[in-house]
Amino acid sequence: MENYGVNVDKKPLLTKYLAKNLKKSLEGINDLVQKFPSAKVKIKADGSPGTELDEVLSDFFYTIIKSDYPHFTFYSEENFGEWKFPLIALDPLDGTQEYLEGRDEWAISVGLFESENFSGEGWIYNPKLRELFDENLPVQSFIEKKIYRGEVSRSEWKKGLFTGRTTEKFIVEPVGSIAYKLGRLARGDCDFVVSLRPKNIWDIAGGTLLCQRAGYKLYSQGKEVTSVLPLYQPPLIWCHEKLFSELSKIYP
Repeated sequence: MENYGVNVDKKPLLTKYLAKNLKKSLEGINDLVQKFPSAKVKIKADGSPGTELDEVLSDFFYTIIKSDYPHFTFYSEENFGEWKFPLIALDPLDGTQEYLEGRDEWAISVGLFESENFSGEGWIYNPKLRELFDENLPVQSFIEKKIYRGEVSRSEWKKGLFTGRTTEKFIVEPVGSIAYKLGRLARGDCDFVVSLRPKNIWDIAGGTLLCQRAGYKLYSQGKEVTSVLPLYQPPLIWCHEKLFSELSKIYP
């Protein structure tokens, strides 16, 4: 592996302790969020909505990552260009609509990848609820149930994409951003997450890595995801492998 100008003895330590390094930044994150309790929409170059908080959080994390992980490519919703590994994928504010509408179901998502294999360390933080999802979450044991509860996008729900797609065994409800939903899944707050819209790597990197560690897999278009790509196509299903066969029939 190339050195990228960094002492090789330091690299494993930095990679291993992403959660510890970022936890030290929580106070700074909270201060920034308090300065921007609400904001007007700023339309980005790609036509998607953004806010000033997106930008200041992105700059905040860029400074941290380039200081502690100078050999990593910084790939963010606010700064996407070069695509090479090792790579850190950041969404500084996943759930812009939730934030703009004053709901507390949005989060910051960070995913660290040494290579294109979908393995690494994930980190998610919800500043409004002060909820931190990191490597300290317990591994979830699969439990047979009569009813499994899933979480889906509120915008996809409002568009009727889940109409007629629930069963007595599998029910869903709309909950905030994809990063926040995946953090909740990794913590055991629900049994599966489904998205019927494409997702960029920065949307799902941190959450998917946390879910993998907790015992859940990601499936895209019916296949298990094993490689890091810039974009993933729906249906996207995060669940225990024992549920995938049935869920894939509901969301083919």
